Amino acid sequence: MEAKSLTDFRSNICVNLSEYRSIVEAPECVEALNKILNELDTLGFGKLVQNFCMQHEPDKAENILFEILVCQMLRRNQDVQVLQYEPSEAISPPDFRFRLHGVTFDIQVKQLCNIKNEITRRLFQRECRRHLSRIPKPWLINFRVDDHFTRQHLNPFFAYLKRSIDQFSPMRTFTHFLGEPHYSWESDERTLVQFSFVEKPSKEPGICPGFIYVMATGTGLMSSIETVAFHKGVQRLLKDSRSSLSQPASSTQANLLVMQAVHPILFAEQTMPDALYGPNRLFRHGKFSNICGLILVSSRVWLFSDHFECVYFPHPSHLHNIQSHPKLFENMMFHIRPEWRRQLS
Repeated sequence: MEAKSLTDFRSNICVNLSEYRSIVEAPECVEALNKILNELDTLGFGKLVQNFCMQHEPDKAENILFEILVCQMLRRNQDVQVLQYEPSEAISPPDFRFRLHGVTFDIQVKQLCNIKNEITRRLFQRECRRHLSRIPKPWLINFRVDDHFTRQHLNPFFAYLKRSIDQFSPMRTFTHFLGEPHYSWESDERTLVQFSFVEKPSKEPGICPGFIYVMATGTGLMSSIETVAFHKGVQRLLKDSRSSLSQPASSTQANLLVMQAVHPILFAEQTMPDALYGPNRLFRHGKFSNICGLILVSSRVWLFSDHFECVYFPHPSHLHNIQSHPKLFENMMFHIRPEWRRQLS
């Protein structure tokens, strides 16, 4: 019997992951991901593959890539049964539902971005589409934005881009993130934006946003405002997950948020306990009480990693239920606070 030929997802990979130069410039990585997408499509995860192919915005494509990673890790566990992606019978479905040793797991998969950086990226994406999408150049534009860039700089910057567009040309070499040639925009003698252009593989006219990187503060250290932003970011993801993790948690029903903090959020593992269990704790009695816990995946883990390093932060309301739940990932560590040991004994 003749083997079924592979669907060619390579153009989707190169467009959607244009910010991942380590992938799109490495043919072996593109081929490996193309093979993974074909396997998922064949095994009944066509909706996950379709969601990836439709996400042309780098941030959203990155989120779907993390879902693909989690799906791959779950598939590697031979004890996982009836693995479903966004089960159709649910009104607000979890990302994944499956059974493991008699326990049903509903999990949501999210990435945590720096709040201030996320707002800046969204502003750049919105303004880029508003000002540049009708310019008949088949390009993506990549940005490196200084931390001192503010909303007041948006209009002058995009006005400069529009009137100077004929002076620019797309990258010819990829010596670093922005490649060559790349360009700069200054205000008050400070370089606030560096940018470069990439030819779209599809050659479709209109300049679209590509990778948008917001630089950290000059000290490179986490300040108190970063801790507050981290707390708000985790809270937002927990809120977003509540409607999908709606089944009553029990010894046979586990509801989990699986989260990865993306670069440049540093020390997420050390910061998480304060956000969940500190003075303004998110995991207090009656708060997110239908979520059994949060699994934080190491930022070192990516699609082609062999191991899934992660830490399980349980909700104190479900300590006894969690004791009945099987371990989800082989390299998962549990965050157990000293005051819980008496409850668990």
